[in-house]
Amino acid sequence: MNNSTSKLSARWPTSWPPDSFRAGPTALLLLAIVGVAAVVLAGGVAWLFASEPVIRETRAIPVIPAVIIQLVLEVAIVAIILFALPRVAKFSLRELGFYMPDGRVLLYGILGAVAMIVIVQGSAAIIDALTHQQHQQEVVQLFKGLRAPGAMWFFGIFAAIIAPVAEETIFRVFIFNAGLRYGGLWVGAIVSGTLFGAVHGDVYAFLPLALGGVLLCWLYYRSGCAFTSMISHGLFNTVTLLAIVFAPKLAS
Repeated sequence: MNNSTSKLSARWPTSWPPDSFRAGPTALLLLAIVGVAAVVLAGGVAWLFASEPVIRETRAIPVIPAVIIQLVLEVAIVAIILFALPRVAKFSLRELGFYMPDGRVLLYGILGAVAMIVIVQGSAAIIDALTHQQHQQEVVQLFKGLRAPGAMWFFGIFAAIIAPVAEETIFRVFIFNAGLRYGGLWVGAIVSGTLFGAVHGDVYAFLPLALGGVLLCWLYYRSGCAFTSMISHGLFNTVTLLAIVFAPKLAS
């Protein structure tokens, strides 16, 4: 590994080798992610339409099958990133933050979750006030529509554990580091946060989630551990779901 130091981000992870995140390998990794996403989504939708006649009639995909497709998609993408990223970034996964978290990481994660609740929910409340409506993300509405305890538990585990681990690997460990390598902390954080907000597909939630994504980048960068932002993200999702179940008026 070449230890030449990047002028923009010398402190993270230690120093950037000159061949880290080169355009060609980074583009190939992005293409691989897009290709796998297209195959999984196309295969999942085809499977649903073939196995569930009611879907062909209503064009509405049930919540749990949709979550299963999302689960397969995210696991596939994370597997590609974990395999290819050390070769693209020229750092080991440990150097990129995948190491056993300690008490400091846990504390950062908890405080980060509190900050994320304030930033995301606070900015969402401001947007609701400015637009004179009470908007809820589609995923929240879907969870509210679940009645079977098993389905609620499956959805909850996915939202509280699997999705945060997958999304932090994608948006922080990969995308943020790529932006950080060439643009510095704020360029990397803004690019990562913007994409994080955009992929949720909700115009009203875009800005709050983008701000939350920027915060998660800072937590990851400041702690040097990938699990910090995963803990914050997972706790944020968990608190949101618990509020829906036990304090629906507060959640709404």
